[in-house]
Amino acid sequence: MNGMASDHNTSSLEEYLPHYLQKEDPFASKLSREADIVAGFYLTVIGILSTLGNGYVIFMSSKRKKKLRPAEIMTVNLAVCDLGISVVGKPFSIISFFSHRWVFGWMGCRWYGWAGFFFGCGSLITMTAVSLDRYLKICHLSYGTWLKRHHVFICLAIIWAYATFWATVPFAGVGSYAPEPFGTSCTLDWWLAQASVAGQAFILSILFFCLLFPTVVIVFSYVKIILKVKSSTKEVAHYDTRIQNSHILEMKLTKVGRKI
Repeated sequence: MNGMASDHNTSSLEEYLPHYLQKEDPFASKLSREADIVAGFYLTVIGILSTLGNGYVIFMSSKRKKKLRPAEIMTVNLAVCDLGISVVGKPFSIISFFSHRWVFGWMGCRWYGWAGFFFGCGSLITMTAVSLDRYLKICHLSYGTWLKRHHVFICLAIIWAYATFWATVPFAGVGSYAPEPFGTSCTLDWWLAQASVAGQAFILSILFFCLLFPTVVIVFSYVKIILKVKSSTKEVAHYDTRIQNSHILEMKLTKVGRKI
């Protein structure tokens, strides 16, 4: 009975322990070797295409950097974020998939987690800024008249500071980066939400400020744009109808005048 109780307590404890603190190797792949090879090839193709595509955008933009409009500068920043993920992050995953385990240890795990979250957050906040910019330009036309290049650079500084803050907060002891359950990649330690109240607060803050809030702004902006376009289309159609009716009336009056 004592042995059964001990086994039960051990299994219950392991249910609440994160996978990287349990008995098995946290960096060993939980996938089959064949699945890892397929994933490695897939990430290699995606990484090459992303690097070439985003690199080309940045290269062409650098040749006319003084002529870039504010919206184009934001697009370049989005390409920089995506290129950062491809260059800094994907090689770690590709090598680990082909090795059938994470081979860069805890330091590499934390670096990979930080870089992935940093560039990912920067990319999402950039898309949020782009959607907000389009909303203001389309729904509030006066906004477009005062937006200058230096305003965009201020916005970029805010975006990078925002991403740096949230990606670096885990290193201050509030959160952490840890191996993902399948073993060949690393990310935020989401298990902290079950570990303590402070961990729950941290995870909820990350979800709100780095996912929910940007998503709500993006959805709000594009919904308002769609409604504005539909409203403008109806106004134009109504205006065209009035012009057409006025033209028909003029034609009738002309015909009556000729008969007289």
